[in-house]
Amino acid sequence: MQVIADDETRKRVSDQAQAALDRHQPAKYHISVDRDAIVQDGDWYHIVVTTPNDVRDRDFYYALADAEAELQDEAGHQYLLVPALVD
Repeated sequence: MQVIADDETRKRVSDQAQAALDRHQPAKYHISVDRDAIVQDGDWYHIVVTTPNDVRDRDFYYALADAEAELQDEAGHQYLLVPALVD
């Protein structure tokens, strides 16, 4: 795995992921892409996402699954939206 160092690629990937998430946001809170936490592993992009107060309910996981499915169809790469680890 390698951190995406190229700013254009990181911006493109994060913008695509955030746009897909925005179409599937839960009603009670917002899921955000962490632009500085995107790594590439072959054809896979691992993208860290966050929520206020680290909310992880059913709506959160549904939104991630729906956004990932949309991204697979549109982008040609495999996208994995990963919840941030909180201390």
